[in-house]
Amino acid sequence: MYICPAIGEGHERDFLVTGNLDDFKIIVFSGYDEYEKGIEYLEVSDYMPCEVSEELFCELAKKDDAFTGIILNIHSENKIISKEELIII
Repeated sequence: MYICPAIGEGHERDFLVTGNLDDFKIIVFSGYDEYEKGIEYLEVSDYMPCEVSEELFCELAKKDDAFTGIILNIHSENKIISKEELIII
């Protein structure tokens, strides 16, 4: 389970990403404490925390060519988990 900054609700929800339309990664956090630190680091305020399962990213990795992975705890670890790694989870 990851915590993602998101705007909107349901199917209209947009996650915080980095990159461009053809090559993007979604920014995620390992917990609510990390989320708060990361949001402060990124200096964004309009986003709300959203719990997202690894399965969602696995499905996205299989179906969206432009999705290239996730960035975990961008403010500290800055760990990139690639699309290929997500598919085998």
